[in-house]
Amino acid sequence: MNMNDKKEHYLIDTDILIEYLETDSSEDSILEILMKRGVCFTTVINSAELFFNSYNRTREEAVKRLLSALKVLGLNSRYSLNISKFFNKVAGVREALICSVALNNKLPLVTRQIEKYSNSGIEIIDAAKIKTGR
Repeated sequence: MNMNDKKEHYLIDTDILIEYLETDSSEDSILEILMKRGVCFTTVINSAELFFNSYNRTREEAVKRLLSALKVLGLNSRYSLNISKFFNKVAGVREALICSVALNNKLPLVTRQIEKYSNSGIEIIDAAKIKTGR
């Protein structure tokens, strides 16, 4: 087995995707750093949020290009089976579904909004620490 067989896997929250879309910098975004380290996933919830907030065709095309570079996980009934684990631990159904996807797929969630998920019990990676290496 070579080193590339042991790539990291990440579930990317909407805030990181928006940051990528809105960053116009020569420095790599959080998403680009993670994509170099491993495989990045997101959910249909996150992709729907991006399209819902696409304010013009140019932005919509950028979202399509972004999502084609990620693995987008759909929702199926198995994610609802453990949704009650997140009752009173996150703000609502959206966050609970994201947590359920992370839990069921054994993926750490990468976000800048760690407080939204801090009581969930899932593995959270603070995006603010990725560029600093902490």
